[in-house]
Amino acid sequence: MTSIDHAPMPRTTATATEASGKNTSRGLGALLIFDALLMFAPLAVLGAAIGWPASLGNPAAEQLAAIDANAGMVALGYGLYLLYSVLVAPVMIGMAARVFGGLHRPAAATVAAFAALSALARAIGILRWLTVMPALAAAHAAAGPEQQSQIELVFNAVTLYGGGIGEVLGVSLFMALSLGTLCAAALRSGGMPRWLAVLGLASTVLLAGLLLPVFGGPELVPVAAAVSLLSLWMLAAGVWALRRG
Repeated sequence: MTSIDHAPMPRTTATATEASGKNTSRGLGALLIFDALLMFAPLAVLGAAIGWPASLGNPAAEQLAAIDANAGMVALGYGLYLLYSVLVAPVMIGMAARVFGGLHRPAAATVAAFAALSALARAIGILRWLTVMPALAAAHAAAGPEQQSQIELVFNAVTLYGGGIGEVLGVSLFMALSLGTLCAAALRSGGMPRWLAVLGLASTVLLAGLLLPVFGGPELVPVAAAVSLLSLWMLAAGVWALRRG
């Protein structure tokens, strides 16, 4: 074996690698903060247009009428919500790569897989509001009483099915598994500050708590509380990544 095998990395190469790592960390931090704040955009748009998310508890006829009367704002609001949900995957995958030094470790790959499943399930759930629901709302507005009753039945069925995919699987189960794996493994490896990992685990508990009613349990966790704590964790993680950069 020659001395070339033990030659240190050239300083210019090491400096370039370090600079690249810092830029990646800054980019991840900015994306985390952007996605956390983006959650408030659909709340503002849909809240002003149709009273969302409280409107989700209204009768089907009222929801259909509101969607038909505010079709443009509904499309904008759910479009922003779709963007927020899709970005969940890259921010979680980026955090896994940052915490574990790449995606080659089992914990990092697990975080990435569940994050991708969460984004996919969320997107499927949201797309019903951009495709099926506007068509049902327009048909409902032009239909007679008997046809309207049938359309309302379809609306309720699609709502339950889409909600099961988007909220139960995407927002709750898969996101809890992704975030919980990340933060539990980080506590052991020291890949992120302990306080940030504990905050993430607290968010995981709330997200998992949203599953209780699905299995006949009580509704102990408000959706707003679970989503808000997740956004707080994303903000904190974004600031941490920026400072590391």
